[in-house]
Amino acid sequence: MQRFIPITLYGLIILAGSMAFVSIAGVRVGLLEPVVGFILIKKTVLASIFLFFFAIFAYWQCRRISNKERLCFLSACILFSGLYSAIWLGFYIPKMDLPKINDVTTDTETPPAFITMSSFRHAGDNDISYPKEYAQIQKQSYPQIKPYISDLSTSLVFRQVVDLVKQQGWQIVSLYPSAGVIEATATTPVFWFLDDVVVRVRMVDNKTRVDMRSTSRIGNHDFGKNAHRIEKFMKQLTLNIDELDET
Repeated sequence: MQRFIPITLYGLIILAGSMAFVSIAGVRVGLLEPVVGFILIKKTVLASIFLFFFAIFAYWQCRRISNKERLCFLSACILFSGLYSAIWLGFYIPKMDLPKINDVTTDTETPPAFITMSSFRHAGDNDISYPKEYAQIQKQSYPQIKPYISDLSTSLVFRQVVDLVKQQGWQIVSLYPSAGVIEATATTPVFWFLDDVVVRVRMVDNKTRVDMRSTSRIGNHDFGKNAHRIEKFMKQLTLNIDELDET
Protein backbone atom coordinates (compact mmCIF):
# COMPACT_ATOMS: atom_id res chain seq x y z
CA MET A 1 0.00 0.00 0.00
CA GLN A 2 2.84 2.37 0.85
CA ARG A 3 4.03 2.15 -2.77
CA PHE A 4 0.79 3.65 -4.11
CA ILE A 5 0.41 6.43 -1.54
CA PRO A 6 2.90 8.85 -3.18
CA ILE A 7 1.41 8.15 -6.62
CA THR A 8 -2.09 8.88 -5.35
CA LEU A 9 -0.95 12.08 -3.64
CA TYR A 10 0.91 13.26 -6.74
CA GLY A 11 -2.24 12.66 -8.78
CA LEU A 12 -4.41 14.61 -6.36
CA ILE A 13 -1.93 17.50 -6.25
CA ILE A 14 -1.76 17.70 -10.04
CA LEU A 15 -5.54 17.51 -10.33
CA ALA A 16 -6.26 20.17 -7.71
CA GLY A 17 -3.48 22.44 -8.94
CA SER A 18 -4.60 22.17 -12.56
CA MET A 19 -8.21 22.92 -11.65
CA ALA A 20 -7.18 25.94 -9.58
CA PHE A 21 -5.04 27.28 -12.42
CA VAL A 22 -7.71 26.70 -15.06
CA SER A 23 -10.47 28.22 -12.90
CA ILE A 24 -8.67 31.55 -12.56
CA ALA A 25 -6.63 31.71 -15.76
CA GLY A 26 -9.60 30.55 -17.81
CA VAL A 27 -11.70 33.43 -16.52
CA ARG A 28 -8.92 35.95 -17.08
CA VAL A 29 -8.44 35.01 -20.74
CA GLY A 30 -12.16 34.71 -21.40
CA LEU A 31 -12.37 30.94 -21.88
CA LEU A 32 -14.58 30.44 -18.82
CA GLU A 33 -17.49 32.36 -17.39
CA PRO A 34 -16.82 33.69 -13.87
CA VAL A 35 -19.48 31.44 -12.36
CA VAL A 36 -17.82 28.37 -13.93
CA GLY A 37 -14.46 29.42 -12.52
CA PHE A 38 -16.01 29.85 -9.08
CA ILE A 39 -17.56 26.37 -9.24
CA LEU A 40 -14.20 24.88 -10.21
CA ILE A 41 -12.49 26.59 -7.28
CA LYS A 42 -15.04 25.11 -4.89
CA LYS A 43 -14.21 21.68 -6.28
CA THR A 44 -10.48 22.28 -5.74
CA VAL A 45 -11.22 23.11 -2.10
CA LEU A 46 -13.04 19.80 -1.70
CA ALA A 47 -10.12 18.02 -3.35
CA SER A 48 -7.68 19.85 -1.08
CA ILE A 49 -9.60 18.84 2.05
CA PHE A 50 -9.56 15.22 0.93
CA LEU A 51 -5.83 15.54 0.15
CA PHE A 52 -5.20 16.98 3.62
CA PHE A 53 -6.81 14.06 5.47
CA PHE A 54 -5.41 11.49 3.07
CA ALA A 55 -1.91 12.90 3.60
CA ILE A 56 -2.37 12.68 7.38
CA PHE A 57 -3.46 9.06 7.02
CA ALA A 58 -0.50 8.36 4.75
CA TYR A 59 1.92 9.97 7.19
CA TRP A 60 0.51 7.81 9.99
CA GLN A 61 0.94 4.71 7.83
CA CYS A 62 4.51 5.60 6.86
CA ARG A 63 5.70 7.08 10.14
CA ARG A 64 7.81 4.01 11.02
CA ILE A 65 9.78 3.90 7.78
CA SER A 66 13.23 5.46 7.57
CA ASN A 67 12.58 7.19 4.24
CA LYS A 68 12.95 10.84 5.25
CA GLU A 69 12.21 12.13 1.73
CA ARG A 70 8.82 10.44 1.73
CA LEU A 71 7.97 11.76 5.19
CA CYS A 72 9.03 15.28 4.14
CA PHE A 73 6.85 14.99 1.05
CA LEU A 74 3.87 13.91 3.14
CA SER A 75 4.50 16.73 5.61
CA ALA A 76 4.55 19.22 2.73
CA CYS A 77 1.26 17.79 1.42
CA ILE A 78 -0.34 18.22 4.84
CA LEU A 79 0.98 21.76 5.20
CA PHE A 80 0.04 23.13 1.78
CA SER A 81 -3.30 21.35 1.42
CA GLY A 82 -4.26 22.46 4.92
CA LEU A 83 -3.21 26.04 4.21
CA TYR A 84 -5.05 26.16 0.87
CA SER A 85 -8.22 24.71 2.41
CA ALA A 86 -8.04 27.06 5.40
CA ILE A 87 -7.74 30.15 3.17
CA TRP A 88 -10.86 29.34 1.16
CA LEU A 89 -12.85 28.03 4.09
CA GLY A 90 -11.89 31.16 6.01
CA PHE A 91 -13.48 33.16 3.20
CA TYR A 92 -16.58 31.03 2.79
CA ILE A 93 -17.63 29.90 6.27
CA PRO A 94 -18.03 33.40 7.84
CA LYS A 95 -20.27 34.37 4.91
CA MET A 96 -22.56 31.34 5.07
CA ASP A 97 -24.98 33.15 7.37
CA LEU A 98 -25.25 36.18 5.10
CA PRO A 99 -28.57 36.51 3.27
CA LYS A 100 -28.87 35.11 -0.23
CA ILE A 101 -29.51 38.40 -1.97
CA ASN A 102 -27.70 40.02 -4.88
CA ASP A 103 -29.03 43.59 -4.83
CA VAL A 104 -28.41 46.14 -2.06
CA THR A 105 -29.41 49.81 -1.85
CA THR A 106 -29.45 52.69 0.61
CA ASP A 107 -33.07 53.41 -0.32
CA THR A 108 -35.30 50.34 -0.25
CA GLU A 109 -38.51 52.34 -0.79
CA THR A 110 -37.48 54.19 -3.96
CA PRO A 111 -34.16 52.58 -4.96
CA PRO A 112 -32.01 54.35 -7.55
CA ALA A 113 -33.03 53.10 -10.98
CA PHE A 114 -30.66 52.13 -13.75
CA ILE A 115 -31.22 54.12 -16.91
CA THR A 116 -28.97 52.62 -19.58
CA MET A 117 -27.45 49.61 -17.80
CA SER A 118 -30.01 47.17 -19.20
CA SER A 119 -28.40 47.48 -22.64
CA PHE A 120 -25.13 46.15 -21.19
CA ARG A 121 -26.69 43.04 -19.67
CA HIS A 122 -27.30 39.70 -21.34
CA ALA A 123 -30.48 37.64 -21.49
CA GLY A 124 -29.36 35.27 -18.73
CA ASP A 125 -28.34 37.99 -16.29
CA ASN A 126 -30.34 38.95 -13.19
CA ASP A 127 -33.31 41.26 -13.49
CA ILE A 128 -32.32 44.94 -13.45
CA SER A 129 -35.21 45.92 -11.15
CA TYR A 130 -34.82 45.85 -7.35
CA PRO A 131 -36.69 42.89 -5.77
CA LYS A 132 -39.06 44.33 -3.18
CA GLU A 133 -38.74 41.21 -1.00
CA TYR A 134 -35.08 42.13 -0.40
CA ALA A 135 -36.00 45.30 1.51
CA GLN A 136 -36.81 43.66 4.86
CA ILE A 137 -33.98 41.15 4.52
CA GLN A 138 -31.50 43.93 3.88
CA LYS A 139 -32.72 46.02 6.83
CA GLN A 140 -32.19 43.10 9.18
CA SER A 141 -28.84 41.96 7.79
CA TYR A 142 -27.23 45.25 6.76
CA PRO A 143 -28.63 48.01 9.01
CA GLN A 144 -25.45 50.04 8.44
CA ILE A 145 -26.33 50.65 4.78
CA LYS A 146 -27.65 54.21 4.82
CA PRO A 147 -27.66 57.24 2.50
CA TYR A 148 -25.26 60.14 2.85
CA ILE A 149 -26.76 63.52 3.76
CA SER A 150 -24.94 66.83 3.23
CA ASP A 151 -25.57 70.57 3.50
CA LEU A 152 -23.48 71.19 0.39
CA SER A 153 -25.01 71.78 -3.03
CA THR A 154 -26.06 68.80 -5.14
CA SER A 155 -23.72 69.84 -7.96
CA LEU A 156 -20.69 69.92 -5.67
CA VAL A 157 -21.55 66.58 -4.05
CA PHE A 158 -22.21 65.04 -7.47
CA ARG A 159 -18.72 66.05 -8.63
CA GLN A 160 -17.28 64.40 -5.53
CA VAL A 161 -19.27 61.24 -6.28
CA VAL A 162 -17.99 61.13 -9.87
CA ASP A 163 -14.40 61.62 -8.74
CA LEU A 164 -14.74 58.85 -6.17
CA VAL A 165 -16.24 56.44 -8.72
CA LYS A 166 -13.22 57.08 -10.93
CA GLN A 167 -10.87 56.50 -7.99
CA GLN A 168 -12.48 53.11 -7.39
CA GLY A 169 -11.52 52.07 -10.90
CA TRP A 170 -15.10 51.32 -11.90
CA GLN A 171 -16.09 51.61 -15.54
CA ILE A 172 -18.46 54.55 -15.94
CA VAL A 173 -21.36 53.61 -18.18
CA SER A 174 -23.38 56.83 -18.14
CA LEU A 175 -23.43 60.27 -16.53
CA TYR A 176 -26.54 62.40 -16.06
CA PRO A 177 -25.43 65.53 -14.17
CA SER A 178 -28.81 67.22 -14.51
CA ALA A 179 -30.53 64.22 -12.91
CA GLY A 180 -27.66 63.61 -10.48
CA VAL A 181 -27.22 60.00 -11.64
CA ILE A 182 -24.10 58.03 -12.48
CA GLU A 183 -24.02 54.39 -13.59
CA ALA A 184 -20.90 52.25 -13.45
CA THR A 185 -19.71 48.65 -13.47
CA ALA A 186 -17.38 47.22 -10.83
CA THR A 187 -15.32 44.07 -11.38
CA THR A 188 -14.46 41.71 -8.52
CA PRO A 189 -10.70 41.08 -8.16
CA VAL A 190 -10.37 37.28 -8.46
CA PHE A 191 -13.06 35.92 -10.77
CA TRP A 192 -13.98 39.20 -12.45
CA PHE A 193 -17.68 39.05 -11.62
CA LEU A 194 -19.45 42.15 -12.94
CA ASP A 195 -21.52 44.15 -10.45
CA ASP A 196 -23.49 47.19 -11.60
CA VAL A 197 -23.65 50.36 -9.54
CA VAL A 198 -25.90 53.40 -9.69
CA VAL A 199 -25.50 56.50 -7.51
CA ARG A 200 -28.22 59.15 -7.25
CA VAL A 201 -27.67 62.66 -5.89
CA ARG A 202 -30.73 64.81 -5.28
CA MET A 203 -32.20 67.45 -2.99
CA VAL A 204 -34.48 66.10 -0.23
CA ASP A 205 -35.87 68.37 2.50
CA ASN A 206 -33.34 71.10 1.66
CA LYS A 207 -30.47 68.62 2.07
CA THR A 208 -28.36 66.87 -0.54
CA ARG A 209 -28.98 63.15 -0.31
CA VAL A 210 -26.76 60.52 -1.91
CA ASP A 211 -28.27 57.07 -2.49
CA MET A 212 -26.44 54.13 -3.96
CA ARG A 213 -27.36 50.73 -5.30
CA SER A 214 -25.06 47.81 -6.11
CA THR A 215 -26.31 44.64 -7.80
CA SER A 216 -24.73 41.47 -9.15
CA ARG A 217 -25.28 40.55 -12.77
CA ILE A 218 -25.30 36.82 -12.09
CA GLY A 219 -25.93 34.58 -9.09
CA ASN A 220 -28.39 34.85 -6.22
CA HIS A 221 -25.78 35.15 -3.44
CA ASP A 222 -23.25 37.98 -3.41
CA PHE A 223 -21.56 36.91 -0.12
CA GLY A 224 -21.99 40.45 1.20
CA LYS A 225 -19.94 42.05 -1.59
CA ASN A 226 -22.56 44.60 -2.65
CA ALA A 227 -23.23 45.76 0.91
CA HIS A 228 -19.49 46.04 1.57
CA ARG A 229 -19.02 48.07 -1.62
CA ILE A 230 -21.73 50.56 -0.65
CA GLU A 231 -20.53 50.86 2.94
CA LYS A 232 -16.94 51.46 1.83
CA PHE A 233 -17.99 54.00 -0.81
CA MET A 234 -20.16 56.00 1.60
CA LYS A 235 -17.42 56.11 4.24
CA GLN A 236 -14.90 57.36 1.72
CA LEU A 237 -17.35 59.93 0.34
CA THR A 238 -17.92 61.21 3.87
CA LEU A 239 -14.18 61.57 4.42
CA ASN A 240 -13.66 63.35 1.10
CA ILE A 241 -16.45 65.85 1.71
CA ASP A 242 -15.33 66.44 5.31
CA GLU A 243 -11.87 67.29 4.00
CA LEU A 244 -13.48 69.59 1.45
CA ASP A 245 -15.36 71.42 4.21
CA GLU A 246 -12.13 71.95 6.18
CA THR A 247 -10.46 73.63 3.23
